[in-house]
Amino acid sequence: MHTKSQSAMEFIMLASFMLLVVLGFFAVTSSKLLEAREEGNRKIAEDIAELAYSEIDTAQYVNDGYSRIFAMPQAVNGVDYTIKIIDNRELAVDYLDKGHIKFLPSNVTGSIVKGNNKISRNNGIVSIENFEIH
Repeated sequence: MHTKSQSAMEFIMLASFMLLVVLGFFAVTSSKLLEAREEGNRKIAEDIAELAYSEIDTAQYVNDGYSRIFAMPQAVNGVDYTIKIIDNRELAVDYLDKGHIKFLPSNVTGSIVKGNNKISRNNGIVSIENFEIH
Protein backbone atom coordinates (compact mmCIF):
# COMPACT_ATOMS: atom_id res chain seq x y z
CA MET A 1 0.00 0.00 0.00
CA HIS A 2 1.33 3.46 -1.01
CA THR A 3 1.62 6.20 1.51
CA LYS A 4 1.04 9.85 0.73
CA SER A 5 4.75 10.61 1.02
CA GLN A 6 5.66 7.80 -1.40
CA SER A 7 3.08 9.05 -3.94
CA ALA A 8 4.37 12.59 -3.59
CA MET A 9 7.94 11.39 -4.10
CA GLU A 10 6.96 9.41 -7.23
CA PHE A 11 5.15 12.47 -8.60
CA ILE A 12 8.19 14.70 -8.03
CA MET A 13 10.47 12.16 -9.73
CA LEU A 14 8.10 11.80 -12.70
CA ALA A 15 7.71 15.59 -13.02
CA SER A 16 11.50 16.04 -12.82
CA PHE A 17 12.06 13.42 -15.51
CA MET A 18 9.47 15.05 -17.79
CA LEU A 19 11.06 18.47 -17.22
CA LEU A 20 14.46 17.06 -18.24
CA VAL A 21 12.93 15.55 -21.40
CA VAL A 22 11.30 18.89 -22.31
CA LEU A 23 14.52 20.82 -21.64
CA GLY A 24 16.47 18.34 -23.77
CA PHE A 25 13.97 18.78 -26.58
CA PHE A 26 14.31 22.57 -26.44
CA ALA A 27 18.12 22.34 -26.35
CA VAL A 28 18.21 20.13 -29.46
CA THR A 29 15.64 22.29 -31.27
CA SER A 30 17.47 25.55 -30.55
CA SER A 31 20.77 23.98 -31.62
CA LYS A 32 19.28 22.87 -34.94
CA LEU A 33 17.72 26.31 -35.43
CA LEU A 34 21.08 27.99 -34.85
CA GLU A 35 22.79 25.60 -37.29
CA ALA A 36 20.13 26.33 -39.93
CA ARG A 37 20.58 30.09 -39.48
CA GLU A 38 24.37 29.81 -39.78
CA GLU A 39 24.03 27.64 -42.89
CA GLY A 40 21.68 30.24 -44.36
CA ASN A 41 24.25 32.98 -43.73
CA ARG A 42 26.97 30.83 -45.33
CA LYS A 43 24.71 30.32 -48.37
CA ILE A 44 24.08 34.07 -48.66
CA ALA A 45 27.86 34.74 -48.61
CA GLU A 46 28.26 32.10 -51.31
CA ASP A 47 25.47 33.65 -53.41
CA ILE A 48 27.04 37.12 -53.19
CA ALA A 49 30.40 35.71 -54.32
CA GLU A 50 28.70 33.77 -57.12
CA LEU A 51 26.99 36.94 -58.38
CA ALA A 52 30.35 38.68 -58.81
CA TYR A 53 32.14 35.56 -60.06
CA SER A 54 29.57 34.99 -62.80
CA GLU A 55 30.40 38.45 -64.20
CA ILE A 56 34.11 37.61 -64.10
CA ASP A 57 33.50 34.21 -65.69
CA THR A 58 31.50 35.78 -68.51
CA ALA A 59 34.25 38.33 -69.21
CA GLN A 60 36.80 35.52 -69.16
CA TYR A 61 35.22 33.74 -72.12
CA VAL A 62 34.22 36.60 -74.42
CA ASN A 63 36.32 38.44 -76.98
CA ASP A 64 38.60 41.38 -76.24
CA GLY A 65 36.76 44.69 -76.19
CA TYR A 66 34.02 43.38 -73.89
CA SER A 67 32.80 45.91 -71.35
CA ARG A 68 29.83 45.87 -68.99
CA ILE A 69 28.53 47.72 -65.95
CA PHE A 70 27.13 45.53 -63.18
CA ALA A 71 25.88 46.33 -59.70
CA MET A 72 26.62 44.65 -56.42
CA PRO A 73 23.96 45.27 -53.76
CA GLN A 74 24.75 47.73 -50.94
CA ALA A 75 23.30 45.28 -48.38
CA VAL A 76 21.64 41.87 -48.38
CA ASN A 77 18.47 41.45 -46.31
CA GLY A 78 19.30 44.82 -44.75
CA VAL A 79 22.66 43.51 -43.52
CA ASP A 80 26.03 44.93 -44.56
CA TYR A 81 28.69 42.67 -46.09
CA THR A 82 32.21 43.04 -47.46
CA ILE A 83 33.51 41.95 -50.83
CA LYS A 84 37.06 42.26 -52.10
CA ILE A 85 39.61 40.81 -54.46
CA ILE A 86 42.76 39.67 -52.66
CA ASP A 87 46.07 39.67 -54.59
CA ASN A 88 44.15 39.34 -57.90
CA ARG A 89 43.68 35.67 -56.97
CA GLU A 90 40.74 35.39 -54.57
CA LEU A 91 37.24 36.84 -54.43
CA ALA A 92 36.36 37.06 -50.72
CA VAL A 93 32.93 37.78 -49.23
CA ASP A 94 32.10 38.18 -45.53
CA TYR A 95 28.46 38.23 -44.40
CA LEU A 96 27.51 38.04 -40.71
CA ASP A 97 30.87 36.49 -39.80
CA LYS A 98 30.49 33.83 -42.49
CA GLY A 99 33.00 33.94 -45.30
CA HIS A 100 33.18 32.52 -48.77
CA ILE A 101 36.18 32.53 -51.12
CA LYS A 102 36.26 31.82 -54.85
CA PHE A 103 39.56 31.48 -56.65
CA LEU A 104 39.95 33.70 -59.70
CA PRO A 105 41.56 32.96 -63.04
CA SER A 106 45.12 34.28 -63.38
CA ASN A 107 44.19 37.09 -65.77
CA VAL A 108 41.89 39.10 -63.44
CA THR A 109 42.96 42.48 -62.03
CA GLY A 110 41.35 45.31 -60.13
CA SER A 111 38.95 45.59 -57.26
CA ILE A 112 35.24 45.12 -56.73
CA VAL A 113 32.97 47.32 -54.63
CA LYS A 114 29.38 47.45 -53.50
CA GLY A 115 27.48 49.51 -56.03
CA ASN A 116 28.40 49.88 -59.69
CA ASN A 117 31.43 48.14 -61.16
CA LYS A 118 32.80 48.17 -64.68
CA ILE A 119 34.24 44.92 -65.97
CA SER A 120 36.15 44.77 -69.24
CA ARG A 121 38.42 42.47 -71.18
CA ASN A 122 41.35 43.79 -73.19
CA ASN A 123 44.41 41.88 -74.40
CA GLY A 124 43.16 38.80 -72.54
CA ILE A 125 43.11 40.62 -69.19
CA VAL A 126 39.84 41.00 -67.26
CA SER A 127 39.77 44.29 -65.34
CA ILE A 128 37.26 45.35 -62.71
CA GLU A 129 36.93 48.87 -61.35
CA ASN A 130 34.48 51.07 -59.50
CA PHE A 131 32.09 52.86 -61.87
CA GLU A 132 30.21 55.96 -60.80
CA ILE A 133 27.19 57.02 -62.81
CA HIS A 134 27.02 60.79 -63.24
